[in-house]
Amino acid sequence: MSETRKCPVLVTGGAGYIGSHAVLALKDAGWPVAVIDNLVTGFRFAVPEDVPFYQGDIEDGELLARIFDEQGTRAIMHFAGSVVVPESVSDPLKYYHNNTVKSRALIAAAVAAGVPHFIFSSTAATYGVPEVEAVREDTPQVPINPYGWSKLMTE
Repeated sequence: MSETRKCPVLVTGGAGYIGSHAVLALKDAGWPVAVIDNLVTGFRFAVPEDVPFYQGDIEDGELLARIFDEQGTRAIMHFAGSVVVPESVSDPLKYYHNNTVKSRALIAAAVAAGVPHFIFSSTAATYGVPEVEAVREDTPQVPINPYGWSKLMTE
């Protein structure tokens, strides 16, 4: 039986908490992986030295095109984003720009480059305060803060 070829994965926000753990899991499973992170809230030391690292922003189309070309990117795991709910209330435009506008730029660059696989890390905050205890994917999404709205707009 032949082993399935594992495609190169780009992890956005790969120097942050969740992204860096995804990088480690991908590496452990034998997937080729690279990281893009602007290091606003991430840490360079969180990315293993043997993982290609690009310091930059996910709305930089030229940088993304270069990464896709250099790494042969066939999948993106998108963890880059702002996540502090109280901050989203005090500075909603930051959240709409970082979580929605920049995600749109990333998706557009991926489509232009023909990257066929995209995994988006969203949040249960898109459901707001649900009327049910067990939230399902078909539960109505009614966010109660800009963080939740910015993630839902990207979905």
